[in-house]
Amino acid sequence: MTSPQNHALDWDAAGQIAPGTSDEPLVPTSTCAHWITWPVYFKNGLDGALAEVLVRASVYDRLIKASCNLPEGYQLVLLDGWRSKEVQNTLFHTIRQQVIADHPKLKPNEIERLTLQFASRPSDDPLRPSPHITGGSVDVTLADPDGQFLDMGSQFDEPSERSWTLAQVEPHHMERRHVLLQAMTTAGFTNLPSEWWHFDYGNWVWAWYSQEPKAIFGPTDAA
Repeated sequence: MTSPQNHALDWDAAGQIAPGTSDEPLVPTSTCAHWITWPVYFKNGLDGALAEVLVRASVYDRLIKASCNLPEGYQLVLLDGWRSKEVQNTLFHTIRQQVIADHPKLKPNEIERLTLQFASRPSDDPLRPSPHITGGSVDVTLADPDGQFLDMGSQFDEPSERSWTLAQVEPHHMERRHVLLQAMTTAGFTNLPSEWWHFDYGNWVWAWYSQEPKAIFGPTDAA
């Protein structure tokens, strides 16, 4: 199991990781019986969001392993995978505005630092791509056997301290996060510590937390 590291990602570390060049395809996830696919941004009406959750083929394989790793009584839910630069731009600025609203006294550099804990800069630069544009990032949560989404102690995309994976939330929320973390990391993913829902495989974020010198995936297109 890859242990979570309870510190924010150094976004500037992208330049230290050799870029990935794999041409592995993106694959749809909605036809797989191992999980519930719920494309959250499309469901919420975000312009440009896809009605499908796309991931790299090897990410798909690892998600099957993660689903099989879950104890009885839990289902995996896929919320988002590959994401266009345009959608990333919208999300980045939405999170930034939420940070400003929640912390009106912060200085610009502090706003940027806090925003980057919960949203990457929109980029398709091979040396510094947004993680989701690589197809190697996936946002997930848990549901019960009836398909009801479980309360994980914070809302998805909530830019607050409660969203950190190891945050001091209620014990039953901590247990659910542990279940999700164990299932995903045992399958080969790394977790972004500031977001209990965000996991990576093959991109530069995964490489950084795994201490790998090179990423597998760079930016790709859904076309």
